[in-house]
Amino acid sequence: MHKVFASLLILALFAGSTAEAGVKVVTTWRDSRATAPNFSKIVIAFPTNDTSLRERVESGLARRIPRSVAAHTFVPDSELGDREAIKKRLTDNQVDGVILLRLLDVKEESLVSFGDTAYVYPAVWDVWGLPMAVSTDTYSTTLKTILADIAIFSASTGKAIWVGRMKSTDPKHLRELLDDLVKASASELKKQKLIQSK
Repeated sequence: MHKVFASLLILALFAGSTAEAGVKVVTTWRDSRATAPNFSKIVIAFPTNDTSLRERVESGLARRIPRSVAAHTFVPDSELGDREAIKKRLTDNQVDGVILLRLLDVKEESLVSFGDTAYVYPAVWDVWGLPMAVSTDTYSTTLKTILADIAIFSASTGKAIWVGRMKSTDPKHLRELLDDLVKASASELKKQKLIQSK
């Protein structure tokens, strides 16, 4: 089910976008009981049934994170929804950390810019009559807001250590958005001292 949703979400993202993509981290959560992780092998996961996008995102993030490997190199698309198969793959490949990047939602907001109206009095005696109204055009713009999460998990417990919610407004293209998400994710994980610099 989550794979179908991801595909529909990806298809819905980019009809008529006009602005530059900009990714911001808007909220974060950290398990106060967890110590700073020192994983020996981290798997990077971007669950979607679009194989080329999955490979692009996972490989892009793996290049930026030390001791990490893209999930598609050993977890096939057919097992993305299979909990036990994924657990076995992680164990067999001696993975102790997981970084998950996931697109969550697309929200659309209509912004209306109302035109200005000026009242013109051609002559002083027109004050006693109705003034002539001159108005500029009214414009309506639809903005898309895309939400995504970046999360780091312990593979041994399956529990999240840290989660960051990211927001992008009106990205032009899907690949541009995903590349920006990858860069922002790696930067934030380093800032939070959850991974080392490469």
